[in-house]
Amino acid sequence: MKRLQKTLALATAVATLAASQFALADTTVQLYTWREQDKALFDYINERHLIPGVKVNLNVYTEDIEAKLRIDMQTNRPDLYHAKAGSAWLQPWINAGVAAPVTDLGIDLSAFGEAALAGARGLDGEIYGVPFVMEMEAILYNKAVLDHEPATLEELEATFADLKAQGIIPLHVDGRDGWYLNQVLHETILAGMTSDEWAIGVVEGTTCFTDDIYVEAMERFVSWRDNGWLNPNPLADDYGAMRTGVALGTSAMMIDGIWSATPASPMYQIDPTLELGFMPIPGNAGKVYGFTDAHLAYNPNSDKMDAVQKVLEFYTTPQFTQLFADLVEAVPASNHPVDVSNERVQRAAEMISNNSLAAQPFFEDSLISVDPGYRPLVSEGMQQMLAGRISPRELAEKIQSGLNQAGYVGASNCAL
Repeated sequence: MKRLQKTLALATAVATLAASQFALADTTVQLYTWREQDKALFDYINERHLIPGVKVNLNVYTEDIEAKLRIDMQTNRPDLYHAKAGSAWLQPWINAGVAAPVTDLGIDLSAFGEAALAGARGLDGEIYGVPFVMEMEAILYNKAVLDHEPATLEELEATFADLKAQGIIPLHVDGRDGWYLNQVLHETILAGMTSDEWAIGVVEGTTCFTDDIYVEAMERFVSWRDNGWLNPNPLADDYGAMRTGVALGTSAMMIDGIWSATPASPMYQIDPTLELGFMPIPGNAGKVYGFTDAHLAYNPNSDKMDAVQKVLEFYTTPQFTQLFADLVEAVPASNHPVDVSNERVQRAAEMISNNSLAAQPFFEDSLISVDPGYRPLVSEGMQQMLAGRISPRELAEKIQSGLNQAGYVGASNCAL
């Protein structure tokens, strides 16, 4: 890629100019993450000394990073960590004194818009990390199996019927994993088949889950199961089984995040020639679900605070933004101009900017700060609905009733 070559040249120049600072050993900071796709990026940064005087040791924990953080924070590790979006994830670390506003270190966040900063904001309104990646959830499809993108629900369902007749599973979903059901499947259905007005209203308490627009969206989804257009036993299939089916071409589509289409995705280990396309569910709204997936947070108890500050500052730079787009092949969170030659990254960035649902219920404090909150109510209810134990109307009532009992802002407006 032209741009990557330019980036490499720039990086070499920066490394040469900074060489005088390497007479002393670099300070090594520990960064914890679940993002294995970032490993090549940090290898590149460290090899070229792009953060003068600092080496970042990336510790990847793909299983339950929260448990690892809880244990290691007791011995003052790590210095930095990738934090998941939303105050519900942040607040326990803030309460434990192992997260602090990045503005305390004078980090300039002027290159980030409100949509990016929202995911790093605590309940107190402070920003606790530097956002670095935007994600998108939609229908992902194997281009070797599906060669077009249906423009309407009717066209999509006709495509489902054709694929089923060929012995191909039209749409594969993960019915086992709660995180997938509430964060990916449910939110993608909202983005495709409700509306901006309804999504904003449900966050503010002026619209309800029992509204027809929500119930009808879930009824339409359940009809796909009833017509045999989903994998035969969704509750038996986990996330890995879903992605394997699409990679092998035994399934045509899945509802997932675009992280599955990046070079680090295990789907490319199954088929290195795999090509994935993505599109919204072409329903009433016809939108994707775009959001800030992660931000770089820091441990205020670190004894390497000068180095920590340098890493945080590097995350805000145009150089990091370009490298992230080039090497991770994902959509950066900053507003710095990026020369993107990767068609997939470019299209995802445009869809996130121009065609995302206007509100993000999964991350909104009004829905997730109550107990029981939106997330467990949705994951449990979606699994019950997929199993045929409750109807879409009963799912809506389950979510609304649980939120109302927990003191949801719209409880009086949405009384059952």
